[in-house]
Order: sequence, then structure tokens, then C-alpha cells
Amino acid sequence: MGAWGSGIRQDDTVCDVIAAFEDQLKAGKSVADATESVKSKFAATIEDDDDGSLFWIALADMQWTYGSVESQILKRVEEDFAAGRSLARWEDDQRGLSRRRAALEKFIKKIAEPNPRPKKPPKIVVRPPKFQPGDCLSIRLSNGQYGAAIVLAADHSKVEYGKNLVGVLDYLSPEKPNIEVFRRRNWLIRNHHNWMNKVDLAWYVPSRFRAVKDRLEIVCRVEILKTDPRESNSYSGWGGIGEQVIMQREWDAGRTEGNQANPRVV
Repeated sequence: MGAWGSGIRQDDTVCDVIAAFEDQLKAGKSVADATESVKSKFAATIEDDDDGSLFWIALADMQWTYGSVESQILKRVEEDFAAGRSLARWEDDQRGLSRRRAALEKFIKKIAEPNPRPKKPPKIVVRPPKFQPGDCLSIRLSNGQYGAAIVLAADHSKVEYGKNLVGVLDYLSPEKPNIEVFRRRNWLIRNHHNWMNKVDLAWYVPSRFRAVKDRLEIVCRVEILKTDPRESNSYSGWGGIGEQVIMQREWDAGRTEGNQANPRVV
């Protein structure tokens, strides 16, 4: 956990509390119920010397965003500021400390009055996975050629963020891939730069799908095999799908030219 700026929401802990609060609102809970829920969920955070003040800032931010801040929560934020608890992380950075103090002063002044234009509670946006397991994708790449990938899994456990596990194949051609390309399962192994012979395998989330959907086409379907990759710790947006095959081919070509220019003497 950490901060990446002096702004009120530029902190991991604050963002976590905000996300949990809004999840409760999306589930139909009231602001009061959401408040009690996050207090329970972040009980350990509240007691933490470093993160406790951040919890109350986040909670006050959410209450104000959707109406007004309870008096006891406003008082806690004010007390943490006066005691320096909400400034502690910036003590070793005088410029950052000055910006943080100014941001908190502005924030406290704002939340001291009810929000004149409170937001409506957010609603759940259902985003199912874009493809089904076994879908074989033809990908029109940035250089005008085609790549290929197999959809290996679909996960809709988080209704707003349906995702697909996709394995990219070592295919680059002016022609769209046919079913034999997918049956061969020639996965793209990346060893360019620092990839260390890793298969191009990742979970693809909804990000940027609309911008790329016209470049993706389901050309056939195959059965998912027991030998197919099933897990990945990598996540990606759809915008760059397949592009690694171009980089790998360029890398391989460069190494070949280098070897020809500097032949080994045996």
C-alpha cells in the first residue's frame, strides 16, 4: 500500500475504502448501511497508526459525495489533521507536506458543508466476458497482417469485469488463420528483451475492447484440451492483443542478422 501523490484520492488505502463503499451502493445499500459495512470490513485499518486517518478521509469523501458527512466523522478528520496524523507520511518531504496540508485544508473546508449536488448512487454495470472458451480469433495487427489467438477460459465471477484467458499463437501472415493454425497450438513463446521464454498468455479485461473489436473475428471454434494453458497472473486490455508476435519476429530477425555479421569461429 502507498501514496502516489498528495491528493485526497491518491492513496491505495483511500481507493480501497472508496471501492468497497461504492460496491455496497451498487448492491442497493444506503449510505448509512455502506458506512457500517466499510467500518466492519476495515476494522484493522481503522486501528492502524498509519492508515487509520486515511480510512476516515475516504469515508468522509464518500459520505459527502453522496450527500453530507456525519458530524462525528467530520470531527475525526479534523482531529487527525490538527494532530498531524493525516500528514505523517509526508514529514520527510517538505514540498509534499506543503501540498498535502493544502489539499487537506481544502478538503475539510469542502466537507464541512453538505454537498449541494450529491451524486446518485452508482449502479452495477454488467460486463460479461467478450468471448467463449474455444473461440479462435483472427487479429488484424498494426502492421496490416494477421495474428491468431485461442480463448481458453471465460470468468464472470465479477459481474462488472468479465474476463477471458487468451493464448496468442506464433502466427503472422497476410492471410487470416484457418482452423489448422489453431489445431496445431503453436503458442507464441516470447524471449525478446526480458520475457524469458514466456508464453503470451493473459487475462483480458473489458478495457479498450470497443476500440479494437473491429480487428477481432471469430473464424472457428476448437475444443479446449487438457494440455492447454489454464492459468496466468498477467492482465491486459484488448488494445495490444497479438502485437507481441511482431516484436518477437523483429527480435528474431535482428539476432539472425547479427549472427550473420559476426559468425562464430569454431
